Amino acid sequence: MPKRSPRQRRSRRPLEDIQPRTPSPPAQTVGTGTGTPGAGTVRWRVHVGGRVHSAPYVTDGTGTVYVTGRGVWAVDTADGSVRWTNADAGLRGSPTAAGDTVYASGHAAYGGTLLALDAADGRPRWHRRMKRYSFTQPLVANGLLHYVNGSRYLRTVDAATGRRRWRAKYQRRGWGTESAPALADGTLYAAGKDGTVWAFDPATGKVRWKQRIIGRSPATPLPHDGTLYVGDGLGPYIQALDGTTGAFRWRTKLDSLGSIRTTPAISGNTLYVGCQDHRLWALNATTGAIRWHVTTDGPIDSSPVVADGTVYFGSDDGHLWAISAENGRVRWKVRTGGPVMSPVVADGVLYVGSRDGFLYAIDTR
Repeated sequence: MPKRSPRQRRSRRPLEDIQPRTPSPPAQTVGTGTGTPGAGTVRWRVHVGGRVHSAPYVTDGTGTVYVTGRGVWAVDTADGSVRWTNADAGLRGSPTAAGDTVYASGHAAYGGTLLALDAADGRPRWHRRMKRYSFTQPLVANGLLHYVNGSRYLRTVDAATGRRRWRAKYQRRGWGTESAPALADGTLYAAGKDGTVWAFDPATGKVRWKQRIIGRSPATPLPHDGTLYVGDGLGPYIQALDGTTGAFRWRTKLDSLGSIRTTPAISGNTLYVGCQDHRLWALNATTGAIRWHVTTDGPIDSSPVVADGTVYFGSDDGHLWAISAENGRVRWKVRTGGPVMSPVVADGVLYVGSRDGFLYAIDTR
């Protein structure tokens, strides 16, 4: 690639000389089904060039799943064939898509980038250079893209052009893992590494409230039905805040010495949260009372997802687990070659990445 002048490096114009390319090793689709259709059957798996550290993203109606391996990969949901790859986009955070554009963090000399890619072929439409990397998923809504990185700021840009709309200082510099922003009911939420949860007007960046919780480096919060649920990233506390005021509704300390580094999931009146103590916990979503837990053979760095009465989550023991949402009984599990990341479910198929370098498609019915 030819060298650019400092002025060119600061440009927000598309990277016209960067071409999507296939990372090494080349993609390989491998059928691993048991031959018996049904829940837990692996439809296909595809190697995405490197370890997967985050959840994939499935688009509605296009039959495409996007995942970050070594770069960003666009994969056909039907058979696992690779549509395109872009090795300049993608670090460890999930990509996201809106309309005909895919958004992902990337890497550059002495810093990171934020990129908008054409969903048809992965070519860059625009990019923004950043002094720090981002390992989280961008959030797109109402023509705006919200994202965070290792800096002190939550940033919002125009999703079509990448031009800045506003930024807000919401955390101090220092050690810790940043969490992705969340949006619900016209409010944008962000959790700082110091343990402060913020609520912003998504259009202007005006602060609506902030609340200090127990712990540091909290995981990405879950907004649901007027309540914000957030886990303590370095401890065993889970707390529920009023989504409008930030006031505490309840906080629960798990009977554990582990840390909660994942986003909870909710179904009905039950909250599900994974913990580093090898257990997935179920709590009463109204009171925070513990209902039950299920134990795996490794720490849980996967955010759970609930569909059709089943909770799906990955464990560092190398398994994708499917358990009853009612009582935690194990229904089935699928073994991979490494720790399993956060899954997504769409149209009866579960998509999940593993640190063995594969993206898996697994039947849920």
